Amino acid sequence: MNIKVNMKYGRFLFFGIIAVFNGCMHDAQSRRWSVVTDQSGIVIKAGILEQFIPLPGTDTTGSTIYVRGDKPVKFLDGDIAFTLKKARPNKEPEGIRYNAESSSDKPERILWTDSIRVFKNRIAGMKGDRRFRISEPQDDIKRVTVTCFSKDIKIFLEINYEIYREHPVVRKWVEIKNQSDRWYKISDLVLQRLELSGGTPKTTLLTPASREIAPSVVAFSDSAASSGLIVANEIPSKLRELSTDGTNGYNPEYFEWVIGPGEYFRSEPVFTYAFSGESFPTLSAVSTSLDRAVETAFRVFMDEYILKQVKKNIAPVFCTWTNYNANINEDNMYKAVDIAMQMGFKCFQIDAGWSDTGDGDGWAITNPRPDTDRFGNLKKLNKYILSKNMLPGIWYSVFMNEPRLNKPVPEPVLFSLPEVKRDGGLGLSFCYDKSREKYVNDLVTLNKEFYAGYYKQDLSNICYGDFAYGHESRTLKESYLRGLRGLFQTQDRIHEHAPDAWLQLSHEIYWRTPGPPCDIAVLKYADSYHTAPNEYWGAGDRKKLVDPSFKFNTDDIIEALLTGAFRARKLLYAHRALPLSRIEVFGAVTTNINGSLTPEIIDRQICSWLMGAPISFSGDLTSLTPGNVAQYRNRFRMLDNLQRRYGIYRSFQFSGVPEPTDTDWHWWGKLNGEGCGVVIVLRGGQGEAHNKINIPWVNAEATYKLRTLFAGKEIGTYTGKELQQGKVRLALNKFGQEIIEVSAN
Repeated sequence: MNIKVNMKYGRFLFFGIIAVFNGCMHDAQSRRWSVVTDQSGIVIKAGILEQFIPLPGTDTTGSTIYVRGDKPVKFLDGDIAFTLKKARPNKEPEGIRYNAESSSDKPERILWTDSIRVFKNRIAGMKGDRRFRISEPQDDIKRVTVTCFSKDIKIFLEINYEIYREHPVVRKWVEIKNQSDRWYKISDLVLQRLELSGGTPKTTLLTPASREIAPSVVAFSDSAASSGLIVANEIPSKLRELSTDGTNGYNPEYFEWVIGPGEYFRSEPVFTYAFSGESFPTLSAVSTSLDRAVETAFRVFMDEYILKQVKKNIAPVFCTWTNYNANINEDNMYKAVDIAMQMGFKCFQIDAGWSDTGDGDGWAITNPRPDTDRFGNLKKLNKYILSKNMLPGIWYSVFMNEPRLNKPVPEPVLFSLPEVKRDGGLGLSFCYDKSREKYVNDLVTLNKEFYAGYYKQDLSNICYGDFAYGHESRTLKESYLRGLRGLFQTQDRIHEHAPDAWLQLSHEIYWRTPGPPCDIAVLKYADSYHTAPNEYWGAGDRKKLVDPSFKFNTDDIIEALLTGAFRARKLLYAHRALPLSRIEVFGAVTTNINGSLTPEIIDRQICSWLMGAPISFSGDLTSLTPGNVAQYRNRFRMLDNLQRRYGIYRSFQFSGVPEPTDTDWHWWGKLNGEGCGVVIVLRGGQGEAHNKINIPWVNAEATYKLRTLFAGKEIGTYTGKELQQGKVRLALNKFGQEIIEVSAN
């Protein structure tokens, strides 16, 4: 049938049809992201993720989660559980005093008795409409709050579930409110306990589990990793429990919280993100639905809703710790700054050794100031760094001058009790607002008066606890979470006063050394994270600048440098659920010992740290040859141009290609949404001299031009489909590497 439309009205008809179509699409989307309720429970729909939440007081004992994708998967969720204990006597615990001289000055001992295990499904629901409420905090966010109340213990429970338009995710947290006249202690808090209905799921760690610290992101899926859930935990550091048996909540060894009459505890959130699709073999590996979700949609969700936004690029960063160690001074820093500028660094960070340790004069804490014997004019030095187009960075710790006891110390004190001592200093408390205020003011002073724009915040204190009189924590164990939350609070306050400052937290300040891996929680507040372990492969005597007394075998140093580069790649890959450009892996050693820093080693470092971004390089810059300096300069300039064109630091593609190895070949992508950017290729100590390189992440219908950036050769023009099929063939020597630029034709 041929229909003619009067052109006078054709435009209006066209837009009317589009409006109707868009309205239908909006309705369809709304149905896919919706909340439906009845007498038995609530059904939350977030795309392919669907969760049934029984209302308190019903016969159903747990929640059910469905992933309705290509291969439907059903999970069972045991939901909220925690333990309550009563204080005896029924009073607020009192912290320890700094000036205590006798047993009468010690706080009264509180016993915690009458342990009660509380389960959400065993608490009566509120009556009528008070059982739940639905709200929209933002246009693209819906929230369901389920409420229940225990008359026996007078504890009010609010469980919050949030969904986000366009993302198959349910985020969850709990508030526990004390409406009794008693003092309670909460412990053993489990926010989620997942199990795959009908079998044991395949588990994949997407952030590391190390030194008895749980990962923050784990996937549970079918055996092919084609359908399942990415389970995430936003609890910080050692306080987190996320196990492969599906338990998601707080580490019972380190978490407890005291709530007095009228007080409440709000947990950190956890969330589940659904994925589903085909897992299939490629030329070189298996491309799983899980991997593709992590490197695309999951990353977008994290950036949009969970993590702190970082708007500037500071890489590459040079850190003075290795070889300069704590023996830095104004003279060798000026020399290092000149070399770092020639090499193309964008940030020059002065590590420990710059500051005045003080003499403990009285009880007052000295303001941040340089050691004038080593640094006669730190302000002038930092201005000099700025003049070389580098951001001045500085190390700062949580320790302050130890007070003398020749006069009474006003309480509350600013440091933690029991005392945490280090090199004549006492650990500053993060469980006391005036202590946090001092810490913030110190760093802001360094920014405003000394031009520092990058901070490495370091040294352990929080892991030892704080139960000082007048501080917020009611027990030593409670202070672990309060301290970590207080640390995060300082980062927000510093950003308020110095919005352009770059704040980095070390694994040591985040617990102890060697400390926790990077996690979701820390990247919600800090710009970057210095993850464990600190390694110095190939630095020789890392505490000294290179001199003739060094008797190291050059081949051994070269082997150590190769090991350091490989360990960096493995550590970054283990964090692949997080933005790798914000994770600092120490060990890109810029120290040349009798020719150890060969051109191939430098390129190995450039490629390895480009799994994220080139932070942090460290070593004796005065040991470098003019050729070393020129090569770093050329490579950093190349990366800067690529970052400007494609935003390569932000991206990381790893699906459908080999995992990191130093034996055979492996590669990964740093491509933008159009499939343009770079592919980094490395060969280990074995493998064939030639290898086919498949690039699964390009647009199959587009056409691309490829060239090698190290060799400087044009490879040719290919369709995206040809690149996906591995039409590119590359030759590399043992322990060779190449960066392939992929650009639109």
